[in-house]
Amino acid sequence: MGGLMALTQLVSLLLVGVIAGMFVATQIGQVRVQRTLGARDFTLVKHSFEVAVGRIMPVLVIAAGVSIVPVLVLSIVTADRAALVFSALALALWAGAIVVTLMVNVPVNRLAAEWDPESPPSDWVQLRDRWHLGQTIRTPMALASFVCLGLGMAWPQLAS
Repeated sequence: MGGLMALTQLVSLLLVGVIAGMFVATQIGQVRVQRTLGARDFTLVKHSFEVAVGRIMPVLVIAAGVSIVPVLVLSIVTADRAALVFSALALALWAGAIVVTLMVNVPVNRLAAEWDPESPPSDWVQLRDRWHLGQTIRTPMALASFVCLGLGMAWPQLAS
């Protein structure tokens, strides 16, 4: 059972890490660049981004969250208290990031997918700021989820 637990932890850590990394990169790069753009350029960038990744990101974000569940289940089955605590925290944090995404980011993303760069919406600044707020909230949640999964994997070595 130990090999299966290690494998599920590794898969989950990789999936969550990739998405958390994308969130961090977006926060460091895309958000900062978007704040410098005028209406037309912002609309062009946001629309292009949504067309490029708007369909794959939901699949990846959900797959990452689902990947935590087997870790949680196996930690219960194997009575691994540390893995249970860290995977439960990881799942709660990831679920929180998904809730923020659904409530804040997705509505703006859906609008942005339809925007015409030659005719930006009049409320583009408010929509941009709303999306940035969601991004700023979900990024540390996703990163903390990743850290929890890593701690769950490393805890046996750290505790000995």
